[in-house]
Amino acid sequence: ASPNVAPTGSHGSLDLGMEADTGGAGGSAASDAAPRQPKTVRHPTIDAPASDEEAEHFMRMYSPRSFCSTPAPLRRRHLSSATEIPEELQWRQFLTLKGPPLLLVAVLLPLCMRTFGLEPQARCALIMVGVLTLSLFEVMPLFCVALFIPVMGSVSAVFGEARTMMTTSTILLGSFFNQTSFLVLGSLVINAVFAKCGILDLLTSTLLRRWKLQSKSFLLVIMLCTMAACSVLCSGSIVVLAALKPLMRQGLEESCIKRLLLGVAFAANAGSVLLPISSTTTLITLSLLRDFDHRLSLWSWIFVSGPVALLSTIICWWSLVNLFPAEEDVDEEVLRSVEEGFEESERPQLLRQWSMSHASELVMTDGHWIMLCLTCLAVLGMTVFAETLEPILGHPAIVALAVVVIAFGSGFMSRDEFLTLEWDLLAIVGGTNVMALMVRETALAAHASVLLTQSTFFEYLPFWPLLVLVISFLLPFGTFCGHSLTAVLILPLLVPLGVKLEEANFFALLCCIAIPFGMGMPNASFDNMAAQMLSQTLKRKRCELTLRDFFFSGSLMALTGGLLTVTLGFGVGSLQYGVPRMPKDVAKGRTPEELEPKVVKENRVLDLVQLRSPRSPAPSFVRQLGRLNAFGAQRKSRIKASQ
Repeated sequence: ASPNVAPTGSHGSLDLGMEADTGGAGGSAASDAAPRQPKTVRHPTIDAPASDEEAEHFMRMYSPRSFCSTPAPLRRRHLSSATEIPEELQWRQFLTLKGPPLLLVAVLLPLCMRTFGLEPQARCALIMVGVLTLSLFEVMPLFCVALFIPVMGSVSAVFGEARTMMTTSTILLGSFFNQTSFLVLGSLVINAVFAKCGILDLLTSTLLRRWKLQSKSFLLVIMLCTMAACSVLCSGSIVVLAALKPLMRQGLEESCIKRLLLGVAFAANAGSVLLPISSTTTLITLSLLRDFDHRLSLWSWIFVSGPVALLSTIICWWSLVNLFPAEEDVDEEVLRSVEEGFEESERPQLLRQWSMSHASELVMTDGHWIMLCLTCLAVLGMTVFAETLEPILGHPAIVALAVVVIAFGSGFMSRDEFLTLEWDLLAIVGGTNVMALMVRETALAAHASVLLTQSTFFEYLPFWPLLVLVISFLLPFGTFCGHSLTAVLILPLLVPLGVKLEEANFFALLCCIAIPFGMGMPNASFDNMAAQMLSQTLKRKRCELTLRDFFFSGSLMALTGGLLTVTLGFGVGSLQYGVPRMPKDVAKGRTPEELEPKVVKENRVLDLVQLRSPRSPAPSFVRQLGRLNAFGAQRKSRIKASQ
């Protein structure tokens, strides 16, 4: 027990309010029976635990680690206060609202492809439209949509009728797991090890002892720390939000609560692009570049993403402070410790903050320290020293698998903790691997890049305006459709375009950085959803994050992130990769070999001819599908002529 904590009873309850006043109308009888005592002002107190069991219960209730040990599905359900829908109503809702889109995509679309004998390029494009339809209508969760991608490709005979169904399904399923999948698994285990060692708990406790929770300085520091933590941990924002939740229940202004929740969510989104292993979007980008025979080093990634993420987080902090001002922002002062404020403030919130800063302390054993050191070495081996260790260990995925084996093989983590990993991320990455394979092996990547670069739109358009247009499309698409869906559907088309422009690494990196800045809606990312759901559990109506809060502050953040990407990111990247060439100069060359199919070699296009004159207007989507079909017909006629 601390000297500042005074025991006032034997029941060990938590008393965070000021001592009740016995005067007034309600206490008139008591005042008549007893002599009136002079009114004294007392500071709020916390009763000391009466037993070890009560102390352990206090630590378990108010420690953020209790939230981290909850399984991932239960963790998300714990954040939500929505009631469960009856089973009969669920089936009725599914048949009426979700049944027609599912019937269209799963039955009618493959039937039309095989009946009319569409070319593989057109089939792959229609499958992407079907995936977008399932996601927009919310027929099923995104990881189920990702698992459904190889099913759609198989039943649609995406590689053409020349391949048997067994061959097509074998090729699709064989590409579901690759090196990136094991990197995701290693990142999830590293996340669990850090959470079990209480690294973020220690960080949060240190911040709570130093700054007042409602101060601008605390908001800035917690946003920067969240950004750094989410560059390594996949769900770092959950731990930070769980640590702040008990402090938000009472004694904190509504504006402070909103800017804390939004600041943590936006900083987590910005930190998800700092490292190549930071999020699903970055891992998908690495996987796509590797599929098209391009590699992106760690230092080249950080050299571009670091300044953009850091500066955007600072601008976001300044924006949130001005959008949600607090009363104490004017006369704010930084204390050497929160304990210094006890003599100056009588509010129970400050004492509650002090108690929370000590509630999450964890005694580190030798096993914790050993596993923490090994995990930090593994992170360095997967990122900083990946190229150095390549002649010894091979791919960084081997290091990720070694972390999994050591963590669970040594008994540091149990089988139950293995089941609580975020397995839906593996499904999303696997679906993206299959989508990238279909885009390349059906020659859709080669055809689409040629159609785009041969259009009149490219004749007078330099690289930088093209980048601005692409990022202007990615930001609203990521805002309304979500970051993961944007990475699954759009990146497999943008990476081949970058290969055609001979700027694959530069173009893909800037597009990957721009996607997480689309955060103007609550469902744009899991960090936004966690912040909104947590605001609903506070039981304070004025503290709940509304669509208006996300739209205005998130749109400002998206605009800031987009401008920084096309200015600062482009400038820093040009210093590293050089100034890109004009797209019209690149379009005159033949199709790059990286875009050609490697497995389904009968779909190789070699040199594509220009089918329309430069003066013709830009075709619609239906015409584009027809031109993809025409490309396939030309290829078949050339093969017959050569024979």
